[in-house]
Amino acid sequence: MPERNIFAFNNDTASQGGYVYTTVERWSSRVATARQTDEIVSLLERNFPRSVRIADLGCGDGTFTIEIARKFRPRHIRGIDPAALAIEAAQRRIPHDLAPSVAFEVGSIYDVTPKQGETVAVIRGVLHHLDNVRAAIAHLAAQFPAVIALEPNGYNPMLKIMEKVSTYHRVHDEKSYWPPDLNRWFEASGFSVVSQRYFGLVPYFCPTLVAKVLKVAEPLVEAVPLVKHVSCGTNFIFYKKE
Repeated sequence: MPERNIFAFNNDTASQGGYVYTTVERWSSRVATARQTDEIVSLLERNFPRSVRIADLGCGDGTFTIEIARKFRPRHIRGIDPAALAIEAAQRRIPHDLAPSVAFEVGSIYDVTPKQGETVAVIRGVLHHLDNVRAAIAHLAAQFPAVIALEPNGYNPMLKIMEKVSTYHRVHDEKSYWPPDLNRWFEASGFSVVSQRYFGLVPYFCPTLVAKVLKVAEPLVEAVPLVKHVSCGTNFIFYKKE
């Protein structure tokens, strides 16, 4: 059965031409998403050759898939998402110079296969939207030897509050997971944690003045163990099969 929030993401695309945090001109969203892209690209650069083929699962309107393609230049990256209107928007976004290496299609994390030889799956902000996250992880384990996961940090108490009171979070069915639970579910499917870090203080939909203050404090908070675990907004994990 499709996820309940697919309608919400299609509705965002129909009304705004893409997702709220990629199409709305807000400083906090630009800064937060750019940091996440840079962290993903940096991890790819450290661990994979440019000849790698990547599956970007839950690619949405394609904005971040194209950013990875532009900055990392993999041999091929295939964006997959169940929201058909988002995929249509993604296909319209492909720049001419990236057309040979970027493709988008409608599909589900529950049945995706590496049909174009992909050896790494990027799941950016996907798991916390799913109704059956453990089934999705088990399927990924059967298909891909490596997974790069970027999720809201389930240690952060403010995120837990936002998931309950924010209309956006409730409509899009957001539910951050306790990081040890995520790791345990991946490990039960045969993955090991290669690296894990917590970063980012700036929320997507934060007033600009507050966001700029948080950005200044960000490197200080990220440098302090335990404090970063409960304060940072992003849990970033690299999993590989044994």
